[in-house]
Amino acid sequence: MPTMDTVLPLVDISNPSAEAGQKLYEAASTLGFVFIEGSGFTSDEVNKMFGLSAEFFSQPYDDKQKYAISEANRGYSCMNREVLDTTEKRGDPKEAFNFGQFKDDKAVQPLPQTFSTFEQDIADFSKKCHSTCHKLLDLLAGALQIDPDQGGAKWFSSRHDMRHVSGSILRLLYYPAVRNGDEENEIRAGAHTDYGSMTLLFQREGEEGLEVLSPVTNEWIAIPALQAKDSKSCPPIVVNIADQLSFWSAGVLKSALHRVKFPQKQVSSGADRYSMAYFCHPADTCPLEPVPSPLIQSLEAEGANAEAKNGQVLTAGEHLARRLAAAYSWKQ
Repeated sequence: MPTMDTVLPLVDISNPSAEAGQKLYEAASTLGFVFIEGSGFTSDEVNKMFGLSAEFFSQPYDDKQKYAISEANRGYSCMNREVLDTTEKRGDPKEAFNFGQFKDDKAVQPLPQTFSTFEQDIADFSKKCHSTCHKLLDLLAGALQIDPDQGGAKWFSSRHDMRHVSGSILRLLYYPAVRNGDEENEIRAGAHTDYGSMTLLFQREGEEGLEVLSPVTNEWIAIPALQAKDSKSCPPIVVNIADQLSFWSAGVLKSALHRVKFPQKQVSSGADRYSMAYFCHPADTCPLEPVPSPLIQSLEAEGANAEAKNGQVLTAGEHLARRLAAAYSWKQ
């Protein structure tokens, strides 16, 4: 396995501890990206989801388009439909399918047969993603030294109760192969920050492309796909801080710009890229006001949510609606 010293730190969360929380905090407050292992996901679970993804995206366009993405951010997004870098006019050359929340293990959206046949498996995978995010959120809240009387280590996770309506999404992604000389498709997903609190990214060796913009050097850092430590475990998962945790932490936790750009070896191989992301969001009604952390207050960080300085605090749902409207040219 490659060393993480020059790329991202690797944090084992199998036995949550103050040390693991501190490592997460250090990563979250610098680059905003980290690898985790010990999540409990098995290779079989992850490979099954990748198999369903490949099966769906291989189907004819007209069949997929029957489940076109709605303003609820659920369904199929076709090639060039989404514009993550809103300074660009051309959409991203990728496809995606978004699963919203599940109620009693049933999707609250129409599903194609490829997915409806395995609805329980998908619901279980989504729940496991959310549970993993809860563990990470508790570790970060502990590192932020939040007073137990004000919520303590559960301050973040209590706002991510799955019984409430939220923007949490499990997203399957497909990036068709890039050919040499195909410069128009060089950037597969435009530079952007994620909209929620944090994101889990599952990727496979030989299908890299994630790049993160360093706030220190202002250069793009290529993030590798790592090997699993054994045949039963899934490879380390990439975790990144997103907008809402940055708002809550007054900018201490970094929601960093990132993009997808195929490395030259992938262009040369002609391989497609599949990845899966779980975008974790708090309840839509949660205000994105600063967390009561003495650590954050002592740092006197500049708030990421500029509107909060003017006495206006966005809710999680309002922020998501604004970002989606920009990405899909929807009216708010």
